Parts: sequence; structure tokens; C-alpha cells
Amino acid sequence: MTSAMMDQLRSWTEEGWLRPLDLAFAQFLIRLDPQAPALLPLAGALLARLEGEGHPCVALDDFLSAPERFLDWPAPELATLATALAHWPHAAAWTETLAQSRCVQVTERNISDPANSAETPLVLSATRLYLRRYWRDQQFIAETLRQRAQQRVADTAKPEALKPWLEQLFPAPDETRNELPWQKIACALALRSHFGIITGGPGTGKTYTAARLMALLMATSSTALRIVLAAPTGKAAVRIDESLQSAVSTLPQLDTGPDMAAAFARLRPARTLHSLLGARPDRRRFRHNAANPLELDVLVVDEASMIHQEMMAALLRALPPTARLILLGDQDQLASVEAGAVLAEICQGSGSYDTETCHYLQASCGATPQPNDSGTSPLTASIVRLQRSHRFNAEIGTLADAVHGGHPETAIRILQAAQTSTLAWQSAPAIHQILDLAGTEIAYGRVWQAARQPQPKDPQQHSAWVKAILKDYADFRILCALRQGPWGVTGINRAIEDYLQRQGILQSRGLWYVGRPALVTRNDPGLGLSNGDIGIALPDPDRRMRVYFPNSDGPPRAILPSRLNHSESAWAMTVHKAQGSEFAHTVLILPPEDSPVLSRELLYTAITRARKCFTLIAPRARLENAIQRQTRRMSGLHAALRNARR
Repeated sequence: MTSAMMDQLRSWTEEGWLRPLDLAFAQFLIRLDPQAPALLPLAGALLARLEGEGHPCVALDDFLSAPERFLDWPAPELATLATALAHWPHAAAWTETLAQSRCVQVTERNISDPANSAETPLVLSATRLYLRRYWRDQQFIAETLRQRAQQRVADTAKPEALKPWLEQLFPAPDETRNELPWQKIACALALRSHFGIITGGPGTGKTYTAARLMALLMATSSTALRIVLAAPTGKAAVRIDESLQSAVSTLPQLDTGPDMAAAFARLRPARTLHSLLGARPDRRRFRHNAANPLELDVLVVDEASMIHQEMMAALLRALPPTARLILLGDQDQLASVEAGAVLAEICQGSGSYDTETCHYLQASCGATPQPNDSGTSPLTASIVRLQRSHRFNAEIGTLADAVHGGHPETAIRILQAAQTSTLAWQSAPAIHQILDLAGTEIAYGRVWQAARQPQPKDPQQHSAWVKAILKDYADFRILCALRQGPWGVTGINRAIEDYLQRQGILQSRGLWYVGRPALVTRNDPGLGLSNGDIGIALPDPDRRMRVYFPNSDGPPRAILPSRLNHSESAWAMTVHKAQGSEFAHTVLILPPEDSPVLSRELLYTAITRARKCFTLIAPRARLENAIQRQTRRMSGLHAALRNARR
């Protein structure tokens, strides 16, 4: 039976439903345990395949009841899979069968100590099947976060002493609102423990609140604090620097404490997590870890929804025990590309506070949330969700709310009723519509026109010319749900470049041409570039081609195209790549055919990238399907957080 199962796995691999890596892992398991039951290679191949789709484990009850929710396979292959799974129809049969293999450790609950367990490749715990490293990381994250949330900071000021500072940092609004001061609450709670999360949608003031938290930490600390800013991507790191600079400009000088403007000026620019942890080429392990911790007192990480499980574990291992970790992010956005949905799982079930926490909030900031002593924990008391958005105009904000709430009829009504240029919907997608829109003055038209003009020869004029083109490009972006296909990133980029060729704007059929936006697809520490950075190919004053990248500290950085070994055209990009960015005008393209990728989270993330205008190019059926489909990643982190030792 095992031989027949391996034949089936080879067939699925040849047809493209499994990756060669998935098959190789199944073969590895059989080499370790030649007498293993047929379920072992099947379970291993499926686990590897699903890990590639972002699932840290296989939750057996969920997967066995509806494999089609997790595998984008055609009906005939799903039927063949169902026949194979019929031999082990429920989680108990998997546990009984896999327990016979030397490749699997079976535990009843997620409470075993990873350090003392046998080094089997697989762990079956609480009806969830894991690759060992994911199970180990999950356990470590759960234990560490609960310990950090429970550990009170020794020298925190008394709540009565915090109240005047918080009132100075968060003055009462002129208008009377019947709502709690959530920004003030977030600041007060983050002050008293070594871990805190400030979550909320775009424009709710996460960075504004974090700036005031940092100011209060500076004012109440007896020593100078080493505060470090970080983000998962280079673009997100630039954004938090820009947002923080704006937030600091409105920061009042506290009655006591250091000069705030000078203190914030001394902060180093935000770094990517890879750079912060000391990523090394072709090595999985980072330079900073428990044996070589980071040298900091406070770490603030923006866009935390993009942090995958393995990265979160590495980050926690590298943090000194006494350091504070503050995560900022939107739990409702798309999860990370890699496995895990860490921020969403940590925030799941949050929003209520026990009596002791409510007393603290009353004393420190005059807030009186309704106490709830049932189901709360030190971890939930460290999480605050900001409620009120200050960024969007009414139409974009209302559309985002309808999508987030899972109301397709409301979203369609909003789009159909839009009377201004703020919202637009093309329900019968056509490539020529996309090209016409991309060529307008409000889109890429100004970039294309500027790229056709002679470049200035004066260095200062040339720098200003490059900056203007970079800004025009940054104001507009086409986002795609898919990467491949005519309606995906590759297809739209190709269509735009063909259009530019026909219009005589693109003067070369080679890879590099004047005006080409280039998206970096791999971290390059040698060039100081991160995955997600975007530059534009333009001639320098001597007419030599260079790729210019934005630089907040001075003139744009110029890099030879030949040095960019990992890049691609970026007239269009995936929604995932756009996380951490925002654009004056955002266009989202959904394909005519349905795909599991089309989800509520993807649509919400795309809408909330738009500052002023949002255009949707999608059939009505795809829009409805996307809003109704919620992304669900199989994981045990939330359960592990509940079960972690107290």
C-alpha cells in the first residue's frame, strides 16, 4: 500500500498539484522509516504542500472535513485524494496510525517541552500535525509572550503619576464623543509590561500613539533608553520613519524629561527585521539570538501582520529579557507570505480587560472599560485595538468597513452609488481599460512624459528631476490579486510594456529601459536594498543608465542596473508586496476566474492602500466571492497561547 501511495504522489507531482519538494519530503520520511504505513508519506507530502501555502500545521479536523478549502486542486484530483483519505477518515485514525512510525512524536496537548522531546521530523499534537521546527517555534512563541505579558516593569510610574502626562500627550478632543480614549489606553497598558500590541486599521493612529508612548518612556526612565524601530520590509521601514516624523511634529514637550525633538532626532532610521537580526547570505540562522542578544531597551515593530511564525520566534529569541517589545499592525490585513498568521492569532479574543486592569486604566487615564474576568489573561490585557480612523474620506472608509464586515451587498451598493472620482468600479474588465487608465495624468502618464524628456545635466536639477519622477510614480499603483496569468502581475506588466513600445515611449526591447520601475525581490545587504524596494531606471547627467531609489536622507541613490540581480518590472505588483505602502490612487484588478487567493483580507488590504482614490476592476461575481471568503490558516498558536504554562 505504501508503494502505491508513493506512485500516486509521483503522479500528483508530475501534474503539478504537488511540488518536487513535497515529494522529496515524503521520500525522506520513507527512508527514515521504510516500514511506515502509507499514511506517513501522504501526510508528509500534504503537510509540506500546505506549509508552502502559509499553513504552519495541518489541523486534521478542519482539513479532513473539507480538503478543498485548503487545496486549490481540480475536482478529479480532490476525488482521488478523498479516496486515499477514506482509509483514515478522522483525526483519531491519523493519531493511531502515525503513532506507529518512528518519524512522528505524538503528544496529547501542546504542553510538552520542545527542548526535551525526541527529534522526530513530525509532531502530532492536539489533532494538529506539524513539521517539528514549526511546533517548536509555536511553543516558544506562546511561552515567551505569556511570560513577557505577565512580567511587570519594575520602575513603572504609579498610575496616578502617569495621568497628567497622558492628559498632556492626548488632550481631550474639542467635540464630545461617547467612546473610550483608546490611544491613551494603549499607551498606559504598554507602559506596565514587557510586551504590547497596538492594532487597528489604517489611519487609526498607531504610529501617533507609539510616538507618544516612546516620549513617555523617555520621560519616565531614569536612564537613556536605546529605542530601535523596525519593520518586515524596507518599504515599511521607510513608512514608519515618515509616519513617526509626522507624529513627532505634533508632540508636546512634557513638563519634565528630555527635549523631545532632540531625543527623537537621535533615533536611528528604522531597519528591516532581517537587517536588525543580522541575516547572513545563504544561512537560515541570524547573527543575533539568545546567546548574542540585540543591544536595545525598546523595540517597536511596525506592520506586524507581515511577520511570519519563524521570524517571530527568531525575534523573540534575540530580545534581551528586560527589553520591551511593541508591535504595531492591522490584524485584519493579509497575513505574511510565509507560514503563519501570528498577529491575528495573538489578537484573537482580545478586547476585554479584567477588573485589576480596569482599575489601573481608571487611575492612569480616566478610562472605564467594562471589566470582564472571564477568559481574560495577561496577554489580552496587553493588546489594544484602536477604533477610529482619521485617514480615509467617507467613501473609501465605508467601503473598507463593508468588506471587513463581510457584507457584499453593502459594498456593491457603495461602489454603484459613488458619485465622485474617489471610488470607481469597472465590472467588465478589459486590458485596454487598464492601459487607458495607466496612461492618464493621474496615473503613470507624468512618469512616461518625464522619461521622454532630456535629462538635466546640472547635478542639482537632475536630482530634483529624479525626485519628481519617483514621487509621481509613488502616487499611483496597480495591484493584482494574482502573480501569473493575463490578469496577474506578469501579464499586466507585459501588457503595459507592449503598450509603451507601440506608443514609442519604450525605446528598447531589452530588460532595462528609461522609466522602468524595478522591484527588488531579494534582500541585498551589500547594496543596502531590501525585498520590496522600488527604483526607477533613468539616465544620469552623463546619459548613463542608473536605477534611482528614494532616499529620505538626501538625493536619490543611484545603482548600476547590472548590480540588480534580483528585480522585476513594477508597473503592477501583488497586494502582498503593497503591504506597508500607501498610494494616492490605488487600482485593484481581480481576474474573471475564481481563485482561493481572492479573499476578504486581500480586498480589504488593497482598499486600505488608497489615500484619496480607489478603482476596482473586477466582475461582480469575483467581488462577491472575495468578500464572502475569509482566509483561514491552519495553526495551533492561539491554542498554545491559551495552554501555555502560567
